[in-house]
Amino acid sequence: MLSGFPPIESPQSKILILGTGPSVRSLQKQQYYGHEQNAFWPIMAEILGGSIETYEQKYHLLLNHDIALWDVLARFERKGSSDAAYTQAVPNDIKSFLAEHDRIDRVLFNGQKAHLLHRKLIAQEIPGLQVCILPSTSPAYTLPYAEKRKRWQEALGM
Repeated sequence: MLSGFPPIESPQSKILILGTGPSVRSLQKQQYYGHEQNAFWPIMAEILGGSIETYEQKYHLLLNHDIALWDVLARFERKGSSDAAYTQAVPNDIKSFLAEHDRIDRVLFNGQKAHLLHRKLIAQEIPGLQVCILPSTSPAYTLPYAEKRKRWQEALGM
């Protein structure tokens, strides 16, 4: 089975962004949203106002805005990078993460599949937290960039 990454987080995190699991390219680079055509980091840079030239800058861009990043899946089998291609999946312990990060008041799902996997494998809902299912930043999801950015900006409240 393939393994995901540890979360980007701090005790001050107020927002948790959840994806599904790393793409093939992300696993090769050992970076969240490592595919060059994924819109996640450009959207974050535009909304949060920071540089994303290095992975360290990307990491700190989120932490400086009290944003945590993780995936629903800890381990998985999948052919290729498509979210539709999961054959086995073991979830991360999101419930314990949220209990340990009691300042988090909002969970943003990066795409419908992340939300569906969370509901199927972890919980039907997340009580007491605002939940938003956002357009996937994947290049496979063909919603125009400007619309993705607008929806993410609204959800982040910036």
